Formats: sequence, C-alpha cells, structure tokens
Amino acid sequence: MADSISVTEAYNVIVSFQRPQFSILSLKQNWEEYRLQCFKYFHETPPLVSEGKFCNRTFDDYVCWPDGLPGTYVNMSCPWYLPTPSSGQVYRFCTLEGTWLLEENSTNPWRNISACMLPDEDSPERHMLFLSIIYTTGYALSFSALVIASGILLGFR
Repeated sequence: MADSISVTEAYNVIVSFQRPQFSILSLKQNWEEYRLQCFKYFHETPPLVSEGKFCNRTFDDYVCWPDGLPGTYVNMSCPWYLPTPSSGQVYRFCTLEGTWLLEENSTNPWRNISACMLPDEDSPERHMLFLSIIYTTGYALSFSALVIASGILLGFR
C-alpha cells in the first residue's frame, strides 16, 4: 500500500515551495519596525551622561546605536530584521573628542558589520583564483603539446 498524505499536508507542501523565505517587502517591513523601536528607545531612555563629551545615540539605517563613552568601542548585536540570523556583533568607535570615528576620506561614521554579513562565495579573489588555475592548466597543456610536436618534427628530420 502506497503512503498517502492528506490534502491539507499536500497543500502545505505546495505553499511552502511557492512562498519565498525572504522578500524585499518583508525586509522593508521588518526594518521599519526596527527603526520605530529604535526611536522609541531614544525617546524613553535618558542620555548616558548629562554633561561632558560622549558620542550621541543614532540610527544609521542599519543599527540602532546607543550613546558611547569617549575612547571606547560600542558594540551591538546584528540587527534582527536581517533575513539571515546572526549572533555576531557590529562595532563603532567613539573618539576621545566624543564623536563617532569617520571612515577614511569620508563624512560617514565607520562601523564594522563584517560579522553580520553572509560569507561572499562569489568574491573577486575567488574568481581570480579560478582564472589563475584555468590559465596555468591551459598554459601547461599548450606547452606540453608544443614539446610533443617539436619532438615529432625532429624525429622526421
């Protein structure tokens, strides 16, 4: 007797194949919710220090950053709205002047988000390695054919 499944189970299987696990719309909605939670946090939480230098809290369209003490790294968990959950941390540096460290030759604050990114399997380094292997193999085959052809020609001489 063949295994049978109910119509409901079959429907759920079909729907699960049709429904994408991730969509731009869901990402946008989750990001908007994250942004609103961030602004609510800003509104409800008093500043870290009332006087003196400190890096101001901010939402940089990626992570909700709290106030930072001068001369320290501020780290936050990877944002939950990203489609791939990660247990990594995002970092920013608060300078001794009480400003966020800027990227080199830029007005954008520096941040390290590498722990929240998917590994890039199609990186340029990987492509260059692949091309280098193909080039070397082709060169070796060509040179071998030239040596063999030269040997044959010298044999008929």
